[in-house]
Amino acid sequence: MKNFIIAGFALLLFGLAGGVCATSPDAQETSPAVHIAPAIRSSALPAASAATISGRALLPLLRLPMVLDAVALASAPRIVAAPEKRAYLGKDDQMYVQGDLHGASEFRIVRAGRRLSDPASKESLGDEVIPLGKAVLQEQTADGLHRFLIMDATREIAIGDRLMAMPAEAPRAISPRRSLQAIDALIVSIADGADLAAQHQIVAINKGARDRLGEGELLSLSAAKTMSRTAQTLQLQQLPQEECGRLMIVRVFDRVSYGLIIQAREPVQVGDKAYAPQPEKANTRDVE
Repeated sequence: MKNFIIAGFALLLFGLAGGVCATSPDAQETSPAVHIAPAIRSSALPAASAATISGRALLPLLRLPMVLDAVALASAPRIVAAPEKRAYLGKDDQMYVQGDLHGASEFRIVRAGRRLSDPASKESLGDEVIPLGKAVLQEQTADGLHRFLIMDATREIAIGDRLMAMPAEAPRAISPRRSLQAIDALIVSIADGADLAAQHQIVAINKGARDRLGEGELLSLSAAKTMSRTAQTLQLQQLPQEECGRLMIVRVFDRVSYGLIIQAREPVQVGDKAYAPQPEKANTRDVE
């Protein structure tokens, strides 16, 4: 048996076949050691319940991107200066903004991201903007600029970033439910610019409010690669579509929606499918 003292605790090693215990040096004489043995799970951990996710807890933590058209983004108020000629800003810093505030006083700070397009139709779906923080109006200066105080920052804020007015409504709970219509969508982007997504990450799909998609709807995920080459005939064969995960829609725009991956058995990438089958019709057989 070997005895190691680490930060006021004793780590007792009982050999390769034994256990491991951690106890306070003062307690070794008075209390019995608790032995911990390694174990191997024979089954997967239970999936997170979508019913426990609410808008109040989800949206601020995930800091979901937004989608705007190019005209709305170009006309948004813009950060033009900072005290002491600073290039980057953070929480509790002041900044000067140029543009029409339309009477609002609380704003999101955003940065232009990728331009989203439909992989199938090549139609432009809008410009993705990345939330950077929040700011509140302090006063209008003599030269027509607006002085703001940065209340919160999740990334560095730079000259040229834009401001979007904060919505007035409070965050609302998202209730997961099965889709009542057939949905056949494609993943067009992964939040934070990652190449692959896993459970608890956010992805965007090419369906939105115009397709009657709503918050809380549950979609199945499947890989885009559905072709297989046989060794005998060297011909491509269509593979059956198999579900590899679940997606819950958490924010809907006109042509784009963002969803939270609540279950994934393999990595998810741009081009994969998000779908809901046609709901089965009720059995109309006459009951004698």
